[in-house]
Amino acid sequence: MAKIAAVCALVLCACLCPLQANDSIAADSIRQTGTQLSIREVEVVAHKADMHQEASRLVTHISREQIQSLPVRTVADILQYLPGLDIRTRGPHGVQADISMRGGTFDQVLVLLNGVPLNDCQTGHYTLNLPVSTELIERVEVLQGASVGMSGAFSGAVNIVTKNAEQKKDVVLKLSAGMNGLAHPEIAASLTEKEVHLNMAAGYSRADGYYAPRPSEKETTALLNSDFQMADIYLQTRWRGLDVQAGAQWKDAGLGMGYGFGSQDQFDATRTAFASAQYVHQWNAWRLESQASYRANYDRYEWHRTQISNRHWNQTAIASLTARYTSRAGTTSFGISARNENIRSTHLGDHNRLHTNFFAAQRFYYAGLSASLCVNGSYNTQSGFHLGGGADIGYTFMRNQRVYVNAHRSVRTPTFTDLYYNAGNQLGNRDLKPEEAWHLSAGYKGEWLFGSAGELSYSLNGYYRHGKNIIDWIYVPDDSKRPYRAANQQKVNTAGLELSIAYRLNQWLRCISADYAYTYLDLDIKEAGSRYLDYLSHKLTLHVEHGIYKGFGASWSLRFQKREGQYNDAEGAVQDYRPVWLLDGSLFWENRYLRVSANCTNITNTHYYDYGGILQPGAWAQITIRAQLL
Repeated sequence: MAKIAAVCALVLCACLCPLQANDSIAADSIRQTGTQLSIREVEVVAHKADMHQEASRLVTHISREQIQSLPVRTVADILQYLPGLDIRTRGPHGVQADISMRGGTFDQVLVLLNGVPLNDCQTGHYTLNLPVSTELIERVEVLQGASVGMSGAFSGAVNIVTKNAEQKKDVVLKLSAGMNGLAHPEIAASLTEKEVHLNMAAGYSRADGYYAPRPSEKETTALLNSDFQMADIYLQTRWRGLDVQAGAQWKDAGLGMGYGFGSQDQFDATRTAFASAQYVHQWNAWRLESQASYRANYDRYEWHRTQISNRHWNQTAIASLTARYTSRAGTTSFGISARNENIRSTHLGDHNRLHTNFFAAQRFYYAGLSASLCVNGSYNTQSGFHLGGGADIGYTFMRNQRVYVNAHRSVRTPTFTDLYYNAGNQLGNRDLKPEEAWHLSAGYKGEWLFGSAGELSYSLNGYYRHGKNIIDWIYVPDDSKRPYRAANQQKVNTAGLELSIAYRLNQWLRCISADYAYTYLDLDIKEAGSRYLDYLSHKLTLHVEHGIYKGFGASWSLRFQKREGQYNDAEGAVQDYRPVWLLDGSLFWENRYLRVSANCTNITNTHYYDYGGILQPGAWAQITIRAQLL
């Protein structure tokens, strides 16, 4: 505790406080920004079953108020501040971003929007093509670890929750402009009329790209192939138990050396659309939930700009039905879902597959004890039948102190890219087996309320994952044409530790927190030539949000990242990833109707790499004006 106190004191003096990914979502009253805010118990990514009770799992979330204090514009921008998540980008402002968790790959995290799965069946590179505006986001929930109740949550899940009907009416006009020709106008509205609630947003963004030193002439700079333009539209309506949403995104982006060091003028154009409908009916002790969704993604990738290389068109249709019955014995849940995926591609061919999943679960409650048991099965027309299961046990004592332990088995089917890609320097593998893993974790979390002296919250979690047939792209030096091949790693074991601590006082010290995640993979990356298992072994996030004078305030975020593995630079030479410190900040003034903020990411202009030889943006400043029209 002495070390923790020393760290917090140092951070406070430097005005650099970590974002609190608050995992306390029970019905308690907490002090935030000088007012009492009542937080209702929320059901985390649990549209198929109430399986992720906060007392027995590590669940973190970031609220709308916290999101507004950060220099973010997209969902990918938000996720990079959350503990345990690794966000790697091939372009600025979420142009192309991958999400991984606990040393896993970008295909192993399930991403949901209001409980609707939106993962891309072709490749996880396009899963974060989400057209939802940050203005409509109420919170982002992160479930750490596997979940047998949700197909696709191999290493964890992220659920984005939009505003609901109980909140006030909002009509917001926002305009951002900044360095490198950045421009982002946006309008968003959240309206309620009797029992009907409406969320809608439309926005456009563009930039000229950013500058970086030339690989062979460090004293000069060059404009990287990193320009982009993007448009989003989103519409959602809720009426009683019915929830309907739809969205579309149009995006063109230069990727530099996005998918290989042989070309510095790669280009990607994507068109994404989705729609979903959910209906919930409560009938005495029974609760019935039905869902149907459709997602389509078109991708035109060019190895050299203006020279068409690959075209892909994929579609995913999902239908599910879940029933829950509550009795003195607890909650009994069971459900079934079907997912049809197909793709038409110049370099993957034409393919179609059907995936079905079923589960049954029982949750028990006794005093402060919460326990659940679950079994699930899946059948895929390509990979056959697989059986899984899991258990969660949690105990709450002294009202706000919790301990928990859980164990789960998860399975993931290869993507179409894993199986069939045949272009450039990569070759898929039609004989890939599904990934399998056993996940074990245990933790402690709690909070203390000190009245006028503020609130302290904290969590500590340890985990171990035994992986079998983990899918990776392996370097084969004997093949000069297709040196990277998809393959099953026979054993990839992962262990890690996650620690979060945060303190809130009042409007002058709104939040000071620290999040640290350590990950270790039992894998010799250099020897195996792994392309995607170059993970973050250390991630530390420090964040502070504070008031300055009357309507003025500021927030600061400092991140330390140490990535394991190697990459090829622009000259093709093999380089080790280097540890990096990144500083972001936001200064703002606000009143009831207007908020003006000056934001800057990577303030120290640090040179670093997320993927290969793609140099990430240096210091990037922008001004944002947000007007509350209603």
